[in-house]
Amino acid sequence: MLGRLFDLVPDRTLRVLPGRETFEVRSQPGACVVKRSAERWALWGRSPAEVEHANLRDLEADGLPVPHPLGWDVRRERLARCSVVAMERIEHTQTLRDRLFRAPEGERRDLAERLLTLVVRLHAAGWYHRDLYLQHLVLREEELVLLDVGRARRDRAPRRRWFVKDLAALLHSTPRNVSVRARLEFLARYLDARGITRRAERRAWLAAILRRAERTARHTPRHGETRPWEDL
Repeated sequence: MLGRLFDLVPDRTLRVLPGRETFEVRSQPGACVVKRSAERWALWGRSPAEVEHANLRDLEADGLPVPHPLGWDVRRERLARCSVVAMERIEHTQTLRDRLFRAPEGERRDLAERLLTLVVRLHAAGWYHRDLYLQHLVLREEELVLLDVGRARRDRAPRRRWFVKDLAALLHSTPRNVSVRARLEFLARYLDARGITRRAERRAWLAAILRRAERTARHTPRHGETRPWEDL
């Protein structure tokens, strides 16, 4: 099955960037999502497909909610290679960001609680996502599922800046109808859960998160992709 994905015309394209595309395959029992990457001058080292497949496998083994990995493959041609990774398609109707934007305040608090639990589990296990925007979390029924883990990493002793980057991405992608107070409460509860209790250290974390969020807000997408958080 994996071999035919290199040249398959997608049933539905989800995202296209230079050298990368994400699409759905529905022409078989059990729909799946496929990421296909093409790299010039890249014949050695792990391909994007292998990395994402390994991340999905390891995150799942750690008990974190991600799509189940179905397989990966690579095809080499002269001075280039193409790789594909297939994963379970998570049935959902909206991202966490969409849900937060439309939910009443009581439901937003419940969603924030579930998000806090997931992020603390992720970071406590040594993982950091590196693209932890709210649109990369979806609701499968009432379970939060983490998507787009190709850039995720796990270290025995991760540097604080990687956790800061994840938290800044969450802060930056939060809908505007979520109050500043609610955002700061989320960060304070995260620090509590991670055992960061000294006042000076908490202030340093908060300052670093806010600086990183401001940098993210000034970022211009490299490939012309839209910023889905800007219209909410």
